[in-house]
Amino acid sequence: MSTQISTYDVFLSYSLTEGQTADLVGRALTEAGLSVVSQLKAPATADEEEPLWQILAESDALVAIIDPQRTLPSAIGVEVGAAMAWHKPVYVVHTEIGNITLPSHLGSIQAYPISRIDDVVQSLKRQLKPLPEEQQFVLRSVYAKLGIPMDKLLGEPVFIEKLARDFNQQCGTNTSGERLAQELVRLQKTDSLPHF
Repeated sequence: MSTQISTYDVFLSYSLTEGQTADLVGRALTEAGLSVVSQLKAPATADEEEPLWQILAESDALVAIIDPQRTLPSAIGVEVGAAMAWHKPVYVVHTEIGNITLPSHLGSIQAYPISRIDDVVQSLKRQLKPLPEEQQFVLRSVYAKLGIPMDKLLGEPVFIEKLARDFNQQCGTNTSGERLAQELVRLQKTDSLPHF
């Protein structure tokens, strides 16, 4: 029996202790028209672990909720790392009043206090908005000329840099490789890319 995995705009990553904050964040994202799923509220399936990774992979962005006073749960660290490796937008929301310093392994992710959830929502909406149709055409063309399968392209920064360089040269833009990788993933979900 084949299981259909739904796609979501945002995967919400949090621990049980952050459930109340996760409810607030989830509500803000949903009210903004974004579809949200979390590891604690994922659709029930026969094999729980594999579909969770599929749900994360199919989600367009990740929002992690952390308590800076506690050690970062390893599951959240793994989910954030996977999202970063898949070139998804990653946001951290925390419960402190001001700015915090994230653990070094979270790289250059910006952390937002819960009081700035509207900034996260607006940034997500911009990030998840598809490129204009004419730029999508150029992106598909550049991708086809590269002739590199998606899994290999996403795993090699040098290919993403070449994709961005060629795309920006043709469009006269300065779009980041990460943004183009996100758009390629979105186009792949709609089966709008050539298969290699």
